Amino acid sequence: MEPKVLEVAVVGAGPAGIGMAVALRRHGVNRLAVIDRHQVGASFLSWPQETRFITPSFYSNPFGLADLNAVTETSSPALTAGMEHLDGPRYAQYLARVAQAHDLPLALDCEVSALTRGARGEFQLQTSRGAALARAVIWATGEYQYPDLRPFAGAADCLHYAQVDSWSAFEAGEYLVIGGYESGVDAAVNLVARGARVQLLARKSTWDPASAHDPSLSLSPYSRQRLYQALDSGRLEIAFGVNVLEVRRLAAGFSVHAEDGRVFATANAPILGTGFLRGGGAQLIRPCFDWTPDGRPVLSAHDESTLMPGLFLAGPQVRQDRRIYCFIYKFRQRFDSVARMVAQHLGLPPLEAERAAGAWGPFGNADCCDEACEC
Repeated sequence: MEPKVLEVAVVGAGPAGIGMAVALRRHGVNRLAVIDRHQVGASFLSWPQETRFITPSFYSNPFGLADLNAVTETSSPALTAGMEHLDGPRYAQYLARVAQAHDLPLALDCEVSALTRGARGEFQLQTSRGAALARAVIWATGEYQYPDLRPFAGAADCLHYAQVDSWSAFEAGEYLVIGGYESGVDAAVNLVARGARVQLLARKSTWDPASAHDPSLSLSPYSRQRLYQALDSGRLEIAFGVNVLEVRRLAAGFSVHAEDGRVFATANAPILGTGFLRGGGAQLIRPCFDWTPDGRPVLSAHDESTLMPGLFLAGPQVRQDRRIYCFIYKFRQRFDSVARMVAQHLGLPPLEAERAAGAWGPFGNADCCDEACEC
């Protein structure tokens, strides 16, 4: 990339990056680029082949209810793919079609290695194609490509969920899966479907009715339904209250040691469903943020870095007070607010009230369904 001053550089071409770029265009930002070290929707292309969206997609746009997995108000992954629970490649295709429909300038296979302030206050991005300058930056690098591979001692001998290409490569043996949330349950369910016997080690029941009702903290109904079916097969056993401290490699397998003294043995490498690094891709530019004691980037009320004004975070890492925005239908609610602040930061005229009111709100008329052709 040749050095040039962009109004905004959007780093990441996933749902947060593509959705934010469309919102920025709505607010009058024209000189922007969406930069990604891989391609549009790369995280979804790296999902295990069997993985599906836990949040259902449904085309209800004509009635003012946007598809839960959409990144623009008038598009629908369900309409594009003809599926309620999309797989990764189909969702990546949806994102690519949205980018094409909005003529978003993409810089793909372009890795950003550093972000600093220039002498005149602009941001300087060091990329694999050279330097780029921008007046503001949206950091939308997600979290799936940043798995937590060291949650406890010996975890290097385990296989993380994000390292699995397909569960079809696993023989119908016996497996230990560590983690009782979405990825751990999905791993267990898929292994049981392959005929394997699985022991799932969970700290607590994330599907207990008494647990938190926030879907960011409790198991989704889609996963819960599949979990019950796996339990009915008789090939799934769940051990609760297991806080794993260490995994040890043995001459003939592995042993998993829990805090309460329990030991679980397995012939195959344990599978980690223990999640991703806190802060996700924001860890790549750690000096650009203040950080909370529990390892999350500190943000203003408009998702702006408190340490480096003009740098905004978008996507599942965003936290505001106790609000968790780790689903698409959650973090897309931030798009318009952030885009408005960026436009203000750039000195652009405010969006007309009529257009601003339509962002992620009830549609003005039923004819909006005709715009679904964008994807």
